[in-house]
This record gives sequence, C-alpha cells and structure tokens, in this order.
Amino acid sequence: MGTVITTHRGMDLDALGAVVGLKRLYPEATVVLPSAKGEEVSKLLEENPELLEFVNEEDFKEEVTRLIVADTDSLSRIPETLKKRLLEGVEVKVYDHHSGSTDIPGAELNFKEAGSTTSIVALLLKGKGLTPSPLEASAMLAGIYSDTGSFRYPSTSPLDFLAAAYLMSVGANISFVKKYLPAELSETEIDVLKVLKDNLRVVEVEGNRIGITFARFDRHVGEVAHLVSRLLEALRLPALFAAVEVGGTTFLIGRSRTPKVDAAAALAELGGGGHHEAASATLKGVTAFEALERLEEALRHSVEPLKVVKDIMTSPPITVSADVTVEEARKLLMKNSINAAPVVDSAGTFLGVVTRALLDKAIYMGLGGEPVSSVMDREYETVEPEAPLSAVEELLVLKGQSFVPVVKEGRPVGVVTRTDLLNNLYREELHRLSTFYSKRLSSEPKFRNVKHLLKKALPRELYSLIERIGEVAQELGLNAYLVGGFVRDLVIGRKNFDIDIVVEGDAVTFAKEVAKRLRAKVHTFERFKTATLVFPEGLRIDLASARTELYRSPGALPEVDTAPLKKDLMRRDFTINTLAVKINPSEFGRLIDFFGGLRDIKERKIRVLHSLSFVEDPTRILRALRFATRYRFELGRHTERLLKMAVERKLFKTVEGQRIYHELKQILLEENPLRVFLKLDRYGVLAELFPGLRWNREKKDLFERVRKSVIWHKLNFPKLSPDTDYHLVYLLALFWGEPENRIKEYLAALTLPEKEERELLSLLKRARELLPHLESADRNSTYLSLLESAPEELLIFLSAVSPPEVSEKVREVATRLRYIKPLVSGNDIKALGLKPGPVFSELLRRVKYAVADGELPPDSREEQLAYLKELVDAVKERNNP
Repeated sequence: MGTVITTHRGMDLDALGAVVGLKRLYPEATVVLPSAKGEEVSKLLEENPELLEFVNEEDFKEEVTRLIVADTDSLSRIPETLKKRLLEGVEVKVYDHHSGSTDIPGAELNFKEAGSTTSIVALLLKGKGLTPSPLEASAMLAGIYSDTGSFRYPSTSPLDFLAAAYLMSVGANISFVKKYLPAELSETEIDVLKVLKDNLRVVEVEGNRIGITFARFDRHVGEVAHLVSRLLEALRLPALFAAVEVGGTTFLIGRSRTPKVDAAAALAELGGGGHHEAASATLKGVTAFEALERLEEALRHSVEPLKVVKDIMTSPPITVSADVTVEEARKLLMKNSINAAPVVDSAGTFLGVVTRALLDKAIYMGLGGEPVSSVMDREYETVEPEAPLSAVEELLVLKGQSFVPVVKEGRPVGVVTRTDLLNNLYREELHRLSTFYSKRLSSEPKFRNVKHLLKKALPRELYSLIERIGEVAQELGLNAYLVGGFVRDLVIGRKNFDIDIVVEGDAVTFAKEVAKRLRAKVHTFERFKTATLVFPEGLRIDLASARTELYRSPGALPEVDTAPLKKDLMRRDFTINTLAVKINPSEFGRLIDFFGGLRDIKERKIRVLHSLSFVEDPTRILRALRFATRYRFELGRHTERLLKMAVERKLFKTVEGQRIYHELKQILLEENPLRVFLKLDRYGVLAELFPGLRWNREKKDLFERVRKSVIWHKLNFPKLSPDTDYHLVYLLALFWGEPENRIKEYLAALTLPEKEERELLSLLKRARELLPHLESADRNSTYLSLLESAPEELLIFLSAVSPPEVSEKVREVATRLRYIKPLVSGNDIKALGLKPGPVFSELLRRVKYAVADGELPPDSREEQLAYLKELVDAVKERNNP
C-alpha cells in the first residue's frame, strides 16, 4: 500500500469535490474517508456509488508511504487512523484554500487564495490535461458552489469562476449540483435557526461587535454551518460564532465578514481550522458553555483592534485663529462650552493650544488685548489620526494633557478629550447594561449623556443630520430633543432609525427653516403643530412642538396646545417612552428622564403615567401588550389593574376602528404575533375586538406555522420581503374557518383601507378554492398551474395551512418551479411555421410544465425544441385536418 487520499472529519461537498479531483490526479491512490460526513455528502455518495471508490477510516488497516490531504491544513482534523501513521518517512501533500500554513509535520502545502479547494484541484487537472468524467465534474462543481455560497461569499475569487467554467465545459451538470446543494430551510432548520437567534448575545472585543450564540440538542439535527452563515447575513454583524452541542460533543462554527476578525485564527487555538471567513472546531466531552468560555479567551488573543485615534476623536475641532485677541479667544471657548482649543495660523496650520485657565490668567494680568499667539502653549504634543489609542492614553493619563490635538499634514482634524477616552474605555460596560440581548439589566444605568451611544447606533449621515438640526435650533434660540421610541430603543440596545424630534417652540416654522438650510422637502400639519422633513438621501425626520393634549371624551382625538418639554413627555403612553435626548450643541446627548423611564427599563416594567391613560386612549392597551411581548417586560401591577378595568368597561367601542386596526397591524408585524395574541386573549381583548372568534388550539397552531412560513419567506426571498404584506398573512390565519358574514363584520368594524380589505377577502377566497385542488394534485405542473400567478402572501399562507406534503410542493413552486424558463421562445414557434397568436403562450407553457414534471431536461434546448415541434405539428394538424 502506498498513496492515500483523505480529508477532514465532517467532510462537506467541497472536500468531496477536491478528493474526486485528486483521485484523478493520483489514480493509484486509495481514498480513505472519515466516518463523519455531511448530510449532502452522504446522500451524493449513496446515490452515485460509481463516482468514487473509497474505504471508511475504521476499515483501513494498511501502511501509508504518501498521504494526500484535501481541504484542511490542520493535523487535528484528519482521521485518527491516518494521523497515527504519520511517522518519519511518510510524504505528505496538502491541498487547501484556508490559510498559507499547516501544522502537519513535514507537509508540502499546495495553497491558493480561493473560495474552495475544489477550484484549485480542478485547475490543476486542466493544466495537466486530465479531464474528469461528467459525473466527476458535476460533483466537483457542487463542491465549488457549496463553499462559495453559489459565488456569493466574500471569499469567492476569480479562480472559482475559472474552475467552474472549466468543469462546465467538460460536462458538469447544473441540475446535479442543485440536487445536492442545501435546499430551502426545513422546519427543523428553521427551529434550529430560531434557537441560535434567541440565544444570541453581542460582545465587544477590541472594539469589534461579535455575535456569540449556542444551541444544545440530544440528537443530530443535520448540518448547522449554513444556518450560521444565514444568521450572520440576516443580522449583518461583522462576525458570528456558534457553539452547537450534540450528545457530549460541541461543534464551534465561526463566520466573519471583517478583516479584523479572523475566524480561522480564533478557532485554531481550539484545535480547529478553516479560513479567514469560515472556520470550525470540534471539542469532544466539552459543553457548549465551556466551549464559549474558551472561544472568548481565544478571541481576545486573535482579534485585531477595530479603533484608532480617528475613531474616537471629536471632529472637526473648534480652532482659534492665532491673530485674535485673548479676550475674543476666551469668548469663543465659552460660547462653545469647551475648555481648550488648538491655535492655527491663517493657512490652518497647527501652532499650539490655549486653555480657558490660561486665557483667564492672561486677562487677569491685563493681556486681554494681546494676540493669542503671544500666550498660547507651543509645547503641546499631538497625534495622527491613524495612531493607536495607547498614544492618546499616554498623553492624557501619564503626561497630564487636558486634551490631545489630532493633526494630519500639519492641520488639526480633531481632538481627543479625557471624556472621549473614558467613553471608549467604558463602552463595553455600557453595552452590557443596555444591550437588547441581555436577559437582565442588572443595575441602574450609570449614564446621563448618550452621545457615544448615538454615534454607535446611528449611521454617520443620520448622526450628522441630527447634529446640524440641533445647531439650527440653538441658533434660533430653541431647545430640540430626540424623543419617543428611538430613545427607548437606544437605551435598550435595539436598532431603530425612526427619528422624532420635539422642539420647545413652533415646530412648523422651525421645520421650514431647517428645510431651507439643509435642502430638504417639508410637509407641515398645522393642526397638530407637526412637520416631516424629507432629505435628498431619502431620510425622513418627524418634528413636533412640545405640546399638551386634552381629551374631551374617552377614545376621542386630542386637542393640542404648546407646552414645555416635561408636559409634552407627560402625555406619552408609558414611562419607557418618556425619555428624551437634547441635541443642541451645548448639551448634545444629554439624557432627560422626568418619569423614571430608565428605572422601568431596568426593572423590565410597562407602566402608564396616570390612571386615565387607557380611558383617554384604549388603543394603548394594544401597545402595552405589544411592548411587553417584544421586550419581554411585565405590566406594572397598577397598570395591569387599569388595563383590566378598561377592557371590562368595553372602552374599545369608543375608538374609531381605523385606529384599532393601525395598532393591530403593528402587532401582526412583530417577530412573533402569536405571543401578543395570547396576551390579548388572556386579558379578554381578543373577545372584545372579535366577538365570536374561534381562538382555539388549531388556530394557535396555524399562527405558529404562519410564523415559520414568514421566516422561511424572508430568508429565501429577501428582495421580495419589503413589498410583501406579512400582516395580511396573519389576518388570513386569524379569519381562517370563520363564517364569511362574521369576517365582513370584523372588517367593517376595523374600517380597513378599501384596497387592503379587497385584497384580504380575495386572498381568503382563493385560499379556500385552491386548497382542495392542491391536496388532490399529483404532478408538479398541476401545482405550478394553480400557483404560478399567486401573490407572495397567498403562497406563504398556503405553505402554512396545507398538509406537510402539500406545503413542501407549495414551497417548491415558490423557490424553483415558478422560475423555470424554457430554452425555446416565440421565435422558435414562428420558425416552425405558426403565425403569432394566443396559442404561442399556451405552447410555451406546456414546454415549461413538461420541464417541471421532469419530462424534459431544463438544460437541453435540443430536447425542448423537439417537443415544441411535436406540439406545433399537432396544432397544424388540428387547424388543417
């Protein structure tokens, strides 16, 4: 026995593709495969036994003189039985795309930067004139598709495209590839994904936000790595690591989208391997929690710092011209509420620094009329924007400078103060206190200025816009504040770009001035003293005058009058929504909390501000239960008592149906509406809104199936999601099985917009009509003919309400069948002798259905054209008997 080809444990399609290619390169070699194989690999080998002759590792007993290793550079990942044979004298060759080094003793590394190892091997075969068979080429192409995410992953390189093109040219079959690539998510995978999402927390390592999650299962749940990749894409985090524990073994999976976090380097410390963007490690006899502890330690060693001086500096800096007087310089510092500033010459070049203490002393000594250049400190040390934070730490902490000018090419571009440094140093602690993923906020929030949180949470353009609006307010002598849900979510740590600004003054006049200065469009609403600014980039900001509201009767719309900020906040629904942040430059970022909103966030409570809150506006009941569910808060005891009283007094009858529907729609757009509906049922709200509605176990189960279908749709069709009315799908579930006359009564009471009501009734009717036909269908073409024109909302609902086997077919229509495109066209029909007419679309449809049923190959124009000719001939014969 001489040469052996092998690969890593848990081998994936890329590893298989590389092994197939290497077997062609080393035809005399014996292939030894690890026992642990990915589900797709096992399926491909089982269904194509002629592809590869191999021996499982436990059955291999022979000697080895040369070992060929595919798709791993790590000694710990190759089969144990081969690892033991790596004695002196064994020649080792490694073919890999993960990194440029290997820990296998004496190995010769064949490495290229590519999205897959199969690409490297395929191009080696091409260079040596060794042509794989069509089956081998198809298996290799599947490996490239798998490891490049169908050429979507950032690691994809030009080599991958070249290799794929070569394999296609020698007979690789795309249909074969599609068959073995992971399909749309199964219900089990959706459940696993949900567990990973629910257990997610975000940590900061060297300034990098890294997602860490875990899952524990008693049995094997299939391949999880692609779910981690999907979760990373959905969350848009820079990096994500997951620990999945199955039967005493923990699998660590790392994915990264940033050069600062090297997944392979992090997991290498735990015996794993991979490449920069994707890596894994296997830890036997280690729990998920122990694995995560080791992982966090490894991350601290391997992650590069995210931030340098320019990332925390205040920019642009306020500067003092060298030729102004000491008195003028002092006024400038006082006006801007700063204690020091760089001094520059007429060309903007940095000359030195003045401080308020230095200027006060100069004025005391009678030098108020002298130029600043005569008293400034010329010995101040500066740093460059790209310098490490340790450079400013040394100047501020060890050398005692009050601030550090940041200078580039001789000009000051920013300053770093002790406050900037402290905010950066303690950001991780503040994040721990405020993060949305924390299970508990364990102590009173210790911040009263949230400028750093604003910088962190907002896109730079939006942050700058808010700063400029604050500057305009200050110039006009007004106070301006961020208020409402944005501030609440800022403190909790939840992303929210819905910006509301309140001004103590005339918001309409203020909005017009802001629009003029910042080149925005403005829409005003004089009655409510509000306005909306629309900026060229598409950003929208709502402005309102600080105001009071007087309710003349329960459920009525309020009468509005201007008031100070505190009275404006007093009219809000719950204490957690009463927080405000001042945006005037003099106090930018100051957090204002009149009513204990921070305390209630800490205690995870929903509390109303006064006892008539639900009487004034009963729709607040729906909001209270929605917020309690979303944030996993509880109702305060007094608030719960008031809510029950309002429901008992049937106060919803005092509210316009349209306002109730608006709140109901917000509930249906939540991540899990069922949880909210369970609370609505518990407090008797559901019975008040929908008298006679059957809210039984069957309907609750349908809601849960709809939730999973919605998740499936969002993951598989991200481009369609923004235009899909997911709330209508839940309404379909809510009204499913209800008598038609009762449904119309519900809709009349809610006064839905006419278009939505028509659409909902149409979807209900179509679902009722289609379901029995779908349940009796036995061909793909039948499903396709029934569903190819169905709107997304109907497809989602039918996939939830149908039996499992029908649901699977509905999803197949949505993901594959409706996108089939025949390789023939109307021009072919004309060439076959028919004149254009309605029959053209029918003939092309029949070709499409034949492809869907597997009667015609999707990639053979020749066979499709032959079938089309048969159809055309039949039409001709019918027309000319």
